[in-house]
Amino acid sequence: MVQERVSPDAVRVWRGFQGSGLTVQDFYRKLGTVFIPATVKMQIDVGLTAYCPTALAGLPDKPASVPDETAILFWRSQDAYRMGFETLAVRAYTLTHGGVYAPGSRADFPVRFTGTLTVDQPVYLVDVPADWMRGEVRHFVGGRRASDTPEVFRDAVATALDEITKDVPLDGAIACVGRDGVVYWELASTASSGAAVLEPVVGWKHEVVAAPTDLAAGLWDTWPGMDVGIGGSFNIQFARKL
Repeated sequence: MVQERVSPDAVRVWRGFQGSGLTVQDFYRKLGTVFIPATVKMQIDVGLTAYCPTALAGLPDKPASVPDETAILFWRSQDAYRMGFETLAVRAYTLTHGGVYAPGSRADFPVRFTGTLTVDQPVYLVDVPADWMRGEVRHFVGGRRASDTPEVFRDAVATALDEITKDVPLDGAIACVGRDGVVYWELASTASSGAAVLEPVVGWKHEVVAAPTDLAAGLWDTWPGMDVGIGGSFNIQFARKL
């Protein structure tokens, strides 16, 4: 597989919440049979270069305000993402969100981290191009402690990210803080991890390494879909289009 490094600002940072009326089992079935595979199969041709989804719904003691699914979706550029909406495939894919996710689910492009954070504005910590499909992707999700206000929590996360930027050697790092939680991904070629820096500032937490995962079928093949288990995280492997 050819390596393809892209800019750290060319990623959509997804925080999704389970749709109302869905059970956890329904939610996971939709993720595995439709949403995760369709995200790749219907967007490869318009410049998707890496995709790492993580399913969090149903994890023990997870606060309801922490997302039920997260993902990072890398594109060749922000313009490539926007131009995708000129195609029928991407417009059709976008409509599948309504059957899976609740209002309040969202994705945003990140900005460079400069020491402070804005709620729901993702940031990137390493300002060099990287290929997130090719390396080890670690994901950390944490919930705000009840004893902390959202403002105290946000500032504590910012301090932790500043420490990671200065002291943890990484090939890439992305984070987003909400009022009640933080999501963080890192691309690492060493054992060093920023998760240990974030752990002291959260209450509930979940850490996982995204498993490299091939999709076994195409859009027109008979296929039951992926097996998505509670807490599962995937680094989807696919042939990128020139």
